[in-house]
Amino acid sequence: MRVWEHTKRALSRFIPSHINNPFGLVRRMLTSGKPAATSTLFMTALGIIFTPFDMLLQVFERRRKPVENSNGPHIIICGPARSGTTLVYQILADALPVSYIRNFTLLYSRAPLLASAWFSRKAPRFGKNKYENYYGKTAGLQSPCEANHLWNQWVEPDESGFRTRMTSEGGKKMAQFFKQFSALHQKPTLSKNNNANAFADVIAEHLDNVYFICLQRDTAYLAQSLINARVEINGDIYQNYGVTDTTKPVKSKDPVSEVLEQIQYLDRLAIAQQKKVGAKHFWLVDYETFCEDPAALVTRIQKEILTTNTAELSDSALSPIKNNNQVSNPELFEKLQTAITSHSILEEQPRPEVPALRSIGNS
Repeated sequence: MRVWEHTKRALSRFIPSHINNPFGLVRRMLTSGKPAATSTLFMTALGIIFTPFDMLLQVFERRRKPVENSNGPHIIICGPARSGTTLVYQILADALPVSYIRNFTLLYSRAPLLASAWFSRKAPRFGKNKYENYYGKTAGLQSPCEANHLWNQWVEPDESGFRTRMTSEGGKKMAQFFKQFSALHQKPTLSKNNNANAFADVIAEHLDNVYFICLQRDTAYLAQSLINARVEINGDIYQNYGVTDTTKPVKSKDPVSEVLEQIQYLDRLAIAQQKKVGAKHFWLVDYETFCEDPAALVTRIQKEILTTNTAELSDSALSPIKNNNQVSNPELFEKLQTAITSHSILEEQPRPEVPALRSIGNS
């Protein structure tokens, strides 16, 4: 056990700290049939193999001059795991004139700026049928990367193993990276970290001109997806998946009750962060509404964050996207719906309302 703990620390850039059995996860990824899953395994293996070369490049990475100006603006997508953050990330990366971290940086986690300068290419447009991912992982070296191998260097894990605690030192390193990344590409930055809804205020304290797009999703479908993730990613239906309230040490051993309390906690967390950061810089976006009209969010970002002149706004001809709200387990879904209607915590504080998005044609 001690050997494994040392190994986990050594591989923390690649393996999430909450994963207790990575070999079981690898097996499930290989049998998932998802190209993004096998692609992620391949790139992770290459990242480990490239470690000596990456350590050499780190010497030159550290010689890069610090950037004082924030440049930007910096857009960070966050929200509950399984709420649609990766889909939003992929579409915005495809539709907006922004720079984003690419998958090839998995091979150069110690020198991501140098690697970005060398290897960034104009990625082909995905197309509405190409927004495939596997629990946040995308396929292709040039595709948008959630960059846990970088965020894990700036954010510490909580008692659950999920990284939700950004220290002041971590905030400084994070801010300097995004300043340099923006200066390198001479563009605003777009990134994604689901857990950022737990420490958005710390990010905003260290990084100027930052905006958060926090996703929300229908409670029943989100709860179903979180339970499925417990099984497929953790390999244990009783182990939490995603950010949870670590102040509650006693677990009910009832997955349905636990995920509903988790979702309610995440809703409260989003409202608390919005109050700290300000509604202008912390947006709540509904997953289902986004899928109905993705161009509306693109247009809003162009107008309010990128401050694009109305006459210069691109025609965001994005077709509606079919959301992923499907019943995968009828028996489980029925339990969830029954529990939602009777769940005392959900009745005490209803889900916060999300402002409607309007595209140019509807404004």
